[in-house]
Amino acid sequence: MAKLDHRWVYGLHIQNSGILKKCPTVLFERFQSNGRSRQYYACSACRDRKDCSFFHWADEKFSKTKRDLWDKFIKDSEPKDTEEELSRSLNEVLSVLPSERIYCANCSTLLTTARRSKHKACTLITPLTDIQLTQPSSFLPPRESAKKEAQYLFASSSVDVIINMLVKLQAKRVLCVGAPRIYEAIAMSEKLEMSALMLDIDERFQSFFKPQSFLRYNMFNHYFFDGKKAKETYQNFIAEKEKLVLVSDPPFGGRMELLAHNMKRIEQDWRTARHLDPQEQLPVLFIFPYFMEPQVLHNLSDFVMLDYQIDYDNHPLYSSGPKSMKNGSAVRVYVNQPASLFSFPESEGYHYCKPCNRWVFNNNKHCKKCKGCMSKDGRTYRHCDQCMKCVKPSWLHCTECSRCQPQDHKCKSQGVNGFQRQYAIFVEVLTTSAQIVQRKRNVENPLAVRMQERRKKGGNRHCHQIFQKKERET
Repeated sequence: MAKLDHRWVYGLHIQNSGILKKCPTVLFERFQSNGRSRQYYACSACRDRKDCSFFHWADEKFSKTKRDLWDKFIKDSEPKDTEEELSRSLNEVLSVLPSERIYCANCSTLLTTARRSKHKACTLITPLTDIQLTQPSSFLPPRESAKKEAQYLFASSSVDVIINMLVKLQAKRVLCVGAPRIYEAIAMSEKLEMSALMLDIDERFQSFFKPQSFLRYNMFNHYFFDGKKAKETYQNFIAEKEKLVLVSDPPFGGRMELLAHNMKRIEQDWRTARHLDPQEQLPVLFIFPYFMEPQVLHNLSDFVMLDYQIDYDNHPLYSSGPKSMKNGSAVRVYVNQPASLFSFPESEGYHYCKPCNRWVFNNNKHCKKCKGCMSKDGRTYRHCDQCMKCVKPSWLHCTECSRCQPQDHKCKSQGVNGFQRQYAIFVEVLTTSAQIVQRKRNVENPLAVRMQERRKKGGNRHCHQIFQKKERET
């Protein structure tokens, strides 16, 4: 069978394709090692067929039977409660004491103790304070599917920094694509004098926020699940004359082509709603890992990466805990505004670099030769005169490759790549471990040693049978 390699073709939501109108798909192309390829439609939000099994070859007819089955499946998957029912449940819960408030994690609904009997087999969260009801991310179990929602939540220190960035931009309206902690911080604060609208695929937020402040949305195809009414709410929000800023916190495994395409669509919607010139730019704070910088800048060429490290409360690596990355979080903020606008806390290890006119992490030392603070990953880079640029401290200059490379890179002079060397080391360790185990067995079973020695010297078949018999007895 030819080896398969999934590759990207283009990132357009297929709203009028006749495939799935209620859940627009994306067109992919699958390449084989023989050079042939075939296009197919798949879910734009889920990157694992276990989360969404929809798959359809583009060159095959989408039958009415198949369409009817998928329409029924989508309808059955939609939230059962209407907007009116959700609003009524929220008002009912707000009218009782915190001890009488319950959230059912299985049914994704709010209820009071009077309706508890219908949820005996469910996981219930109670009591619920007023603050918890306005900040549901503080108690809702995060959805952490790496190939779907990947719901990681900003730490309070990072929330404060992002809010300060919005203040610097003089934002009055904030469109949160994801980023529930930012939305909650704005909604809770009276001093900020900001209003916010959150767009997110997590339907659970509908139980806590009214349709004027939360819309269920797929950021990978610019699709509003609640149809025309939801899109009108979105358009009315971005049409206001107050300054609008977009904050986007997508899953890190998402296709950058789609994310960029739909951020540009939001920007175009904003220009159209405000009757602005094509050169008018919507300010954006885009949160993504530093190692995705090439992909970000390829699709969003007018963006720059800031040096602030975003921490998360529930991510094992991108946090400040004992299991975090030793060089700090790998997540950064990308902006389409001048980096000089934003300052970061000295108490968290940041300083102002006067030559660069921007704030950087303390380990990011200014290089006079490169004329900039060149570190990306939180370490202090070193300058290589032969490469004429700063490189990671662990990299060495390879004369064969004529540039700095990781120490285990594939090199012309060595003839093997880093993986092969690591495998050789692994085999050596495994062999050594086996020898240690064998020596231990020899100590515990002296008879085995004698029999092995006799076999080496040409011992007869009878000796081998005695050895097997003794082994069975032990």
